[in-house]
Amino acid sequence: MTDLKVEILWPLSLPANPAEEGQDLLRATGIDTTCMLLPTRRGAADVVLVLVTTAVMEPFLRTIFQKLAEEAHRGLKAFTDRLLKPTADGTQAPESVVFEMSTGGRVTFTTDLPERAYEQAVGLDARNENWTWDSRHTMWVPS
Repeated sequence: MTDLKVEILWPLSLPANPAEEGQDLLRATGIDTTCMLLPTRRGAADVVLVLVTTAVMEPFLRTIFQKLAEEAHRGLKAFTDRLLKPTADGTQAPESVVFEMSTGGRVTFTTDLPERAYEQAVGLDARNENWTWDSRHTMWVPS
């Protein structure tokens, strides 16, 4: 997928290191990645938005994260964990990472997701819906 592009929209209120590391990680695999620091729009809106130009989530995740890890879901978890972890000096970390597909689908990842969530996310067809993890039913649901 040579036309794959990723944009990381990072809150300016947070340290940029995790976003830059994520950008470098994706670039190292040959993926055209841009990281933009955005001013906070509504209060402490510390949510990271990752925009991708792929029709469905599965090809995107498989292409990117199989390059990052032996199994796609492990690469996805490593990437989101890198963006969500607090910095060494204890500075606040984002509350979530949102992957937005070119089809309008959005998938929200938070720090408390189990391994099963990442496994399911790789095969998720996230078109035209906002998807969140339902821990009670242990599955992704449109919200």
